[in-house]
Amino acid sequence: MPVFFIQDAMKFPDLIHAVKPEPHNEMPQGASAHDTFWDFISLMPESMHMIMWAMSDRALPRSFRMMEGFGVHTFRLINANNESVFVKFHWKPLLGVHSIAWDEAQNISGKDPDFHRRDLWESIEAGNFPEWELGLQIIPEADEFNYSFDLLDPTKLIPEELIPVMRVGKMTLNRNPDNFFAETEQIAFHPGHIVPGIDFSNDPLLQGRLFSYTDTQLSRLGSPNFHELPINRSLSPMHNNQRDGHMRQTIDADKTSYHPNSISDGSPMQAKEAEGGFVSHAERIDAVKVRSRSKSFSDHFSQATMFFNSQSKPEKQHIIDALTFELGKVEKVHIKERMLGLLTQVDNALAAKVAGELGLPLPKAPEKPMNHGVSADANDTDFEPTNVTPMVDKSAALSMEGTIKNTIKTRKVAFLVANGVKDESLNRMKKALMDHGATVKLISLKQGAITTESGKQIPVDGSFLTDASVLYDAVYIPDGEKSIAALLTEPNAIHFVNEAYRHCKAIGTGAESVAFLKETSAKEIELKNLNLEDAGVITNGSADKFIACIAKHRFWNREEIRKISA
Repeated sequence: MPVFFIQDAMKFPDLIHAVKPEPHNEMPQGASAHDTFWDFISLMPESMHMIMWAMSDRALPRSFRMMEGFGVHTFRLINANNESVFVKFHWKPLLGVHSIAWDEAQNISGKDPDFHRRDLWESIEAGNFPEWELGLQIIPEADEFNYSFDLLDPTKLIPEELIPVMRVGKMTLNRNPDNFFAETEQIAFHPGHIVPGIDFSNDPLLQGRLFSYTDTQLSRLGSPNFHELPINRSLSPMHNNQRDGHMRQTIDADKTSYHPNSISDGSPMQAKEAEGGFVSHAERIDAVKVRSRSKSFSDHFSQATMFFNSQSKPEKQHIIDALTFELGKVEKVHIKERMLGLLTQVDNALAAKVAGELGLPLPKAPEKPMNHGVSADANDTDFEPTNVTPMVDKSAALSMEGTIKNTIKTRKVAFLVANGVKDESLNRMKKALMDHGATVKLISLKQGAITTESGKQIPVDGSFLTDASVLYDAVYIPDGEKSIAALLTEPNAIHFVNEAYRHCKAIGTGAESVAFLKETSAKEIELKNLNLEDAGVITNGSADKFIACIAKHRFWNREEIRKISA
């Protein structure tokens, strides 16, 4: 996510303490739907932009391979002439940005808690290497104050309509770790670990993190020499006088551990700028040093509103549902009411719908909570430009509706099969999907093998006991009278399709197997005289149409169909 909950690094412990389980009963574990978290959020209006992201479909990714990455903070880029520009970093997934349904996420957590790790591992092992393009938003220093928001505020993003993202490189994950503990558990990220050409801005949250992350790694890895672990060690040799300390790994033979020295002829010497050494960017500062927030940090709602306005109709409904769920778990009514007041500042219709679901009246006016961080200085003399670039009302880049939907590469499709399945119906669709980069798994009544209509025995990949629709992107039911009859006797097979239908996934059948759908929730589409294909259901065995449906990822219009049916 491109933003964060807080502007002041001093509030990090408070945020973490608030989201931890309630101290009196240690519940809920690993969840934010409880009083202390929403009490904190309701008193920190600067969190509202992040809350919109956290309650949106962005928080339910289909895969790590289909997530955007963001640097959150504003950094600097420095060229060879020591000229500085501001920069925001982005990672754009080449498979597009896609999500899953909330109910689906809950089921996945129970069926396969390692779903995301397994998905990433299996894709890399299969040679379907995930790729992201590195993007930059570049802002000249002279334009710092030309926007209606502060570029250094970590609760704000820069709309791509104002500053386009330039794609300058690519990252490909082309192998899995050899040892997860050594290569992932011990990795020590730190925003202060930068190279010449990159430097810091005065983003206050970033400045706090520069201090705290060394302490973080000392605590996690237990040694000041965490940078010497193989996964953290620089690929190029390091020559400095940082030696000894707990768990030191390098054996230094030289006598000196200080600089300057004459015993070792001054070695090792610090590399000069001309030699490629790191030099901090020189920035002229003319101000009074105080701990206060700039007045430009005080707009807490405009970008939260922009984010909500940018969402498609289904995405907006999912945010409403998420807020209803979270606040529905809050016990203290005054916290719910305070949050509803803040939501009115984002979007009144959003607040009204959440209030209705909670059975509470919409507040007439939002409560004005104290800013429990550091308040703006009354004598603040921030530069206030007269020619400000206006904020956009909505940004297409913030909705997943317009993301890439032109490929089924790496998508997993479940084929429901039993004895008597028609060879041609099975093999033709399987070949077509695999030719387009999808993975096909055969799911049957039990594990082992099935016998096709021609008498051929073929192994299956799973059963209805071990597999579930939530682990797949689409479902196909090949033809075969005996196969269909057998599947109809298995309630779990019907549930498999019903669940896929509920989660708005593509469903396909042959001309014969369409009879199976008459016993599933998919029948409601025809009952409402709606076009099956428009709702992502293909019933004629067309590989081209089924592939096109899978590529669209989800058919959220089914949620509207279900409301009509209800």
